[in-house]
Amino acid sequence: MDNIEEVLDTTAVLIALMVPRFLLKTGRVSQAIELCKECLIVLNSQGLSKDGLSTDSSFLECIYILMDEAYDAMPNDYANKEKYLKDLLLLHQDSGDTFKQGRITLKLADTLNNQSKFVEARKYYQLTTNIMNKNGDKQGIATCQGNLATVHYSLGEYDKCKNLLVKALAIKVDIGDKEGEATEYGNLGTVFQSLGNYETAQEYHKKALAIRIEIGDKEGEATDYGNLGTLFRSLGNYEKAQEYHKKALAIRMEIGDKKGEAADYGNLGIVFQSLGNFETAQEYYKKALAITMEIGEKKGEAADYGNLGTVFQSLGNYETAQEYHKKALAIRMEIGDKQGEATDYGNLGTVFQWLANYETAQEYYKKALAIRMEIGDKKGEAAVYGNLGTLFESLGNYETAHEYHKKALAIRMEIGDKKGEASVYGNLGTLFFSLGEHDKAQEYLQKALHSTKKIGDREGKASCFGNLGVSFLSLEYEKAQEYYQKALPIFKEIGHRRGEVVQLANLGACFTSLNKCEVAEEYFKKALSLSKNIGLNFHEFQCLYKLTKLKLSQVDQNEAFLYLFQCIEKFDALRGFLKDNDHFKTSLLEEHGTFPYKLLSNMLSSTGNPNDALYVEELRRARGPADLIAAKYSVKEQISGNPQSWQGIQNIITKETDCSCLYISIEEEHARYWILKATGAIHFSRKKVSLEKRVVTQLVPSLEEFFTESFLSLGILPQQNCEDRSLDDTESISTHCENRELMRDYDPKDFKSNLISCYDIIIAPVADLLKKPEIIIVPESCMYQVPHEARKWLRKSGFDKVSQWATFILIGDNVTFEFGTWPVSKAPQTTMREANRL
Repeated sequence: MDNIEEVLDTTAVLIALMVPRFLLKTGRVSQAIELCKECLIVLNSQGLSKDGLSTDSSFLECIYILMDEAYDAMPNDYANKEKYLKDLLLLHQDSGDTFKQGRITLKLADTLNNQSKFVEARKYYQLTTNIMNKNGDKQGIATCQGNLATVHYSLGEYDKCKNLLVKALAIKVDIGDKEGEATEYGNLGTVFQSLGNYETAQEYHKKALAIRIEIGDKEGEATDYGNLGTLFRSLGNYEKAQEYHKKALAIRMEIGDKKGEAADYGNLGIVFQSLGNFETAQEYYKKALAITMEIGEKKGEAADYGNLGTVFQSLGNYETAQEYHKKALAIRMEIGDKQGEATDYGNLGTVFQWLANYETAQEYYKKALAIRMEIGDKKGEAAVYGNLGTLFESLGNYETAHEYHKKALAIRMEIGDKKGEASVYGNLGTLFFSLGEHDKAQEYLQKALHSTKKIGDREGKASCFGNLGVSFLSLEYEKAQEYYQKALPIFKEIGHRRGEVVQLANLGACFTSLNKCEVAEEYFKKALSLSKNIGLNFHEFQCLYKLTKLKLSQVDQNEAFLYLFQCIEKFDALRGFLKDNDHFKTSLLEEHGTFPYKLLSNMLSSTGNPNDALYVEELRRARGPADLIAAKYSVKEQISGNPQSWQGIQNIITKETDCSCLYISIEEEHARYWILKATGAIHFSRKKVSLEKRVVTQLVPSLEEFFTESFLSLGILPQQNCEDRSLDDTESISTHCENRELMRDYDPKDFKSNLISCYDIIIAPVADLLKKPEIIIVPESCMYQVPHEARKWLRKSGFDKVSQWATFILIGDNVTFEFGTWPVSKAPQTTMREANRL
């Protein structure tokens, strides 16, 4: 009876195996997979296993092969494919069938390679090579060597990659495999391109192309055109790159290769993005995305989202850029594409770095770095080190920046990445320029220039000329001008419009320094016009600001106002791109928006419009809270950059009969004061402040430096009340912490003079106008808590000038908070009535 049941079960499995085969052939892949899983359950429930009879093993083998074929039809599920291939390999490990073992191991290695598991993939390719050698399978050996070469390429081991490809090529030529021969020529071309040997790379790609045309391999022909396109793009020859990518696209469309068509659209998007033609780039990326979504090609879909993210990043639309990068990241994580995941973390890092959110940027870079190191991606690892270097340079932590750039350089040199090496030399040049070591900076920049010339990288060469110009700008204006004028025609020639904008603006700055204002204005206007045409919003904002400064130097107030209002309008457009992301908006304001608003406020107060100047101060400080209120309650934003809406600020405290409001704004060596009275009157004054020289440097600090040092050295802000803007990196914060601890060891009397100075700057100049028992102080961010703490320390020291003031209410500016928690700090007996109304 048991035998009959086993036969019935076996028959059932045999019949069941025929059904998923039919389902696979008719495109019903998911149903086929589910049925195969049911078959495995039946076999396991009857006690049948891989260690059972040969018939049982045959059943299992059939199921695993069917599963492998099914997951081949679902190209994004590499993890399940890997699982069943490993089960299949385990089934055959003692079979003695080396042919099957070799084929299974090769497929498993390919699957691991597709998941960016390069180290594990390398192990299985090496195992496959040994099996193929035993079998004497030349075709299999060549295939395995070629695939293993791609792993070494991904690991940055270019010499090993090249040697394997040469071996594979020799076998393909020996056995007369023309298609395989063309493939290896193409792969060799890619390796030499990565090594910066573009001439040899081009030769190999053209050899591959000739064979494809000869044997009529249209798909391969399209691949070779695409490879030639990326080669010429790397050289900055965008016209040629576009020509080759369009040839590839035409063939893909002709043969109906949708996946290849999407790849070509993506490549064309990259070309147009490099040229600064962002609208066309976006069109191509969206075409690529539509196809990858249609055919379910998840890896390509993620790449297209990432590309769209970089376009919006270039346009200054950082909120949308972040959205696309996060979509790309979600897909990469879903399909297990570790290399792509690292790319997306890196892209997100650059978005947050530009917005001066350095802590979040560092988090993303370190996530990217961890993955690059895990999968052994040396080239990617070097790129992340470079990003971390520029991040710490932005923070002024030059020592740590230098360490990261040196790590990047060591890897670039180790793997022979000439283009990357030149890039690192450029980064080191800008780093030493920031340190004031101009000779060393120029030494590195000259090395970068030499490398770009050697490999024929025209875009890199132009960038080096531009960087050299910057390095001379503060020393020899004529020399700087010479380098800028070398860079500009190259960018024009290759059609790199963003580079052209940068160099035009650089020349404007150079001629400004040479006091050739008319020539400078001409260059700034050209840069402005071009940035408008191609949608470079941030560059347009910068050009408008530079034109404002230029007109001020010519004492042309009317033109200066015209440009400055346009500048602020453009900044508001950049803020608008960030939608309701308050954190992004605050970062953008702190890093890039403060100066135009402060300049406008100064200009208005100096031209007899102090009330408008006060409105601009409020505009600069209170945009975040206003946006949060507007977003939360779906109301129209009340704070606007449009001057026609500037009214009513004098009504802020009209109902507070026992209260005065003091606004303070500081310049380099002046302080400005607005006193708002309950009557609606506004009193304005501007005072020059004389500070003593520093003991060490013998330099007079700016007011902002003075206030920052005054309260930081005292440790005034308790840790729990501070916004944590530090990076989670002991290298960057250890010195700061040590200094702070040392300063806290001083006797409070040592700080008396500074505290008295705080009083003399903040209160004394307007003391006669502050007669109410409550004073609301709205200080600059660098002065936050100084007035209250100064009052407390001065009282302890017996200084009685402030004894007349009953209550200080301190309103911090530029503070991000959840709506409902107003930033009123340490105000004794402060009522939320006053704070909320203000």
